[in-house]
Amino acid sequence: MADLRDGFGFSGACKKRQTSLVGCIFVVALIGLLANVQICYGFEPRSHDPLFQLSGVPLSPASAMMASPVASHGCTDMPEATYTLLDVVENALCHNPKTRAAWANVKAQAAQVGVAKAAYLPTLTGSVQAIKDHSTSQGTNVVPFYIASDSSYHNDTLTLNWVLYDFGLRSATVDNAEKMLASAMASQDNVLQTVFATAVKDYYSALVAQKNIQATTEIEAEAKRVLDAAIVRVQKGVAAISDQLQAKTAYSQAVFNRNKAEGDWQSALGTLAIDMGQRPDDSVVLIESDNPAIPESEMVRSVGELLQSAQKAHPALVAARADMEAAQANEQMVRAQGRPSISLVGRYNANNQSQSSGVGQPYIGANGRDRYVGVQVDVPFFEGFSRTYKIRTAQAQVEGKEANLADVELQVAVGVWTSYQSLKVSAENLHTSQDILDSAYDAFKAAESRYQKGVTNILEVLTTQTALANAQQQRIQAIANWQNARIQLAASVGRLELSYLVNAMKSR
Repeated sequence: MADLRDGFGFSGACKKRQTSLVGCIFVVALIGLLANVQICYGFEPRSHDPLFQLSGVPLSPASAMMASPVASHGCTDMPEATYTLLDVVENALCHNPKTRAAWANVKAQAAQVGVAKAAYLPTLTGSVQAIKDHSTSQGTNVVPFYIASDSSYHNDTLTLNWVLYDFGLRSATVDNAEKMLASAMASQDNVLQTVFATAVKDYYSALVAQKNIQATTEIEAEAKRVLDAAIVRVQKGVAAISDQLQAKTAYSQAVFNRNKAEGDWQSALGTLAIDMGQRPDDSVVLIESDNPAIPESEMVRSVGELLQSAQKAHPALVAARADMEAAQANEQMVRAQGRPSISLVGRYNANNQSQSSGVGQPYIGANGRDRYVGVQVDVPFFEGFSRTYKIRTAQAQVEGKEANLADVELQVAVGVWTSYQSLKVSAENLHTSQDILDSAYDAFKAAESRYQKGVTNILEVLTTQTALANAQQQRIQAIANWQNARIQLAASVGRLELSYLVNAMKSR
């Protein structure tokens, strides 16, 4: 970059070496040509980024797996045989189209910063014309004449333009581009957090559906035993046929619930496969992971502290603030576009077009040279009031971004508050659901035993059986809700990292 800048500082070099303007222009042309050759053919790793704009942009895929140096195996192209929670999240970060689109947007905005900074450099334009000319000239006034000419000639032009001062236009343009890049990077972070949290939620939804199949299968087996017992009692004449019919109805309902659970499980696996950028019919086999843990400091902090932390670090807020600042810079850029600009201009032209000394005179070979250097001042005196309305448009855009920032602040606050309350409720329900399950199981076993002894009727058995089925599903859902609520809380604060899951896997 230093060599490039030195090359463009041709004025001082020309004075030191006492070279001509044409020579200086060709030096600049050579530098530009070499730069273009590198860009086209990629002789160096950074040849596609001559102004080094991508050096400060976090590398993807998935921002180096959410900046976690301890990811299990990173991004892979081949599908997994089985998936833990960590595998699901990694595949979602790597292959979800939303993460790839966010990274592409970051690269595009980084390139726009390069475009804005390139305005500080001179532009050099070359034009080469090769012409085949046939002309005739005739007259009948005093002395008749007829002249025909066939000639081939070339016309070569080299033009230099270097904006020296523009009253803040280029600086405002660079500021706008850098703020847009900051917004794109924060938006990418927000997309990664959202994809992360969605993958976790859908993983636990699929896991709940998978466990519901086990629970409904067990309930189906219990209902079959109750039906068998009712059939025996009816055959012995100690129970009415209505007992058998009610038990048969309960058994059929258990089969129906198991079939439904299997359908829900397949739907949940399809959703999870889509999260990972796969087809919904791809095979996904889940392995239950140990409970992922978020830092204890996050668990014990008050909701007020969480809200304050989210207001500072949540990527959605960072992106909204950068958007507002970019809009402010855009307003300054629009204002500066209506100001004068001062440019250094230079031109060199060479041609060998044949010339004639007058009408009726033959064409003879000639060589022409034209060169100049000067300062050009452009002053936009009047633009039909368009500048006024462009400024008002930019001001309105700033107001819109300010309102959007306020809305995002509210949305982030609502997300933190909701996630915090959900975690509290989930922790309480985790203990309560176990008590409910234990009581329901004991009640069913007692009713089943009493029915077999003829002490109670079938209604008590069926009632306790239904209560047990509900308690099992509540327990499964409570565990998943509690596990998911902790991840969602970290996501709502904007501090979700892959290391949370990695540490959990290490502690198994």
